Amino acid sequence: MPLQPQVNVQLRYGVEASLGVQSVAAGQLLRRVASTINLAKDAFSSNEVRPDQQVYDARHGVRRVSGNIQGELSTQSYDDFIEASLRGTWASGVTASQSDFTSIVVSAGKFQIGSGSWITKGFRVGDVVRLLGFSHANVGRNFRITALTATQATVYPSPDAMSSQTTFGVAVVGKKLLCGTTQRSFTVEQYYPDIDVSETFLGCRIGEMAVSLPPTGMANISFGLQGVDMLDTNAAQAPVFANPAAAQATNLLAGVNGSLSVAGAPSAIVTALDLSVSNNLSSTPVVGSVIVPEIFYGRLVVTGSLSAYFADQTMLDYFLNETEISLVAQLDDANGSDFMTFRLNRVQLMGANTSVGPDGGVILQSPFQSLLSSGVTGVDDGSLVIQRSNA
Repeated sequence: MPLQPQVNVQLRYGVEASLGVQSVAAGQLLRRVASTINLAKDAFSSNEVRPDQQVYDARHGVRRVSGNIQGELSTQSYDDFIEASLRGTWASGVTASQSDFTSIVVSAGKFQIGSGSWITKGFRVGDVVRLLGFSHANVGRNFRITALTATQATVYPSPDAMSSQTTFGVAVVGKKLLCGTTQRSFTVEQYYPDIDVSETFLGCRIGEMAVSLPPTGMANISFGLQGVDMLDTNAAQAPVFANPAAAQATNLLAGVNGSLSVAGAPSAIVTALDLSVSNNLSSTPVVGSVIVPEIFYGRLVVTGSLSAYFADQTMLDYFLNETEISLVAQLDDANGSDFMTFRLNRVQLMGANTSVGPDGGVILQSPFQSLLSSGVTGVDDGSLVIQRSNA
């Protein structure tokens, strides 16, 4: 009799049309490090006091699916789950050309346009953009907008000097995701090919998303799921997603590759950054069914933790004075072309804790809360904005 090795377990999923109704999509293979998805049941036993002084009956109650999927972050691999976490929809970035801006020139590290408006066209602070359509060292490079007026875009890293161009393109790279209110659910299959058995979890909603950016090592991402039921199948009925699309083959991302901005300025002293999104899911059992009828969304809450070397009083003062700051983390792949950015426009530091030991530099640890940014000119609305390079 074969036994199932862990290394060969496959995760597959499909988007559901309605909660708990098995997806009819072809399915998608999912990259993973580990999975802890399982079905649990509420359990209860009789409290009857009997002459034999023993327990006569015990029952199973409401069925619940819960667990985590853990992976190493790469562009496009987790698009559907990230989208469900923020309740938004990935949208292509805006583009502009000479018909919008007449001309473009680099002056003092800024992209200066001859007419029109960056802001009116839809460019925003934090967007990663590329120049297109002519020959110059700046063309095709990734530049992140750090400040924006109608006619000037300050970018990082600083571009090379460039004379005025009247035939050009400028584009927000790839796609962006903003927070929304769309509710999604998935059918998630855990397939054991060596024994030809599947666990199929229905009505899975993304309750939590956590991103961890260590100073060395791959960037990590995990998703906490809640679902309504599980089916087990084997032989001809397994796998449920028989011909899923291949998993994405994009490069992994790491905290050491890329850049980080704190309060609009590049920072090279941050030692770790952790980010969490919670949808505060809840479900209540009903009489007459072992399946909950709905998994309800609560508030979308974005929190995290920032650790940095204690270089001066700047970070400490942000906490002491309740100063709101922005945080932008850009993660580049090994080639420096594909990337993912996490942008928080209104961050309140909720602490500034030091632990002083015998060796190394003093680290300042600051838990933080990301707040709703709304109605600020040149800034996207929402608690979190994510951009990734692949279209």
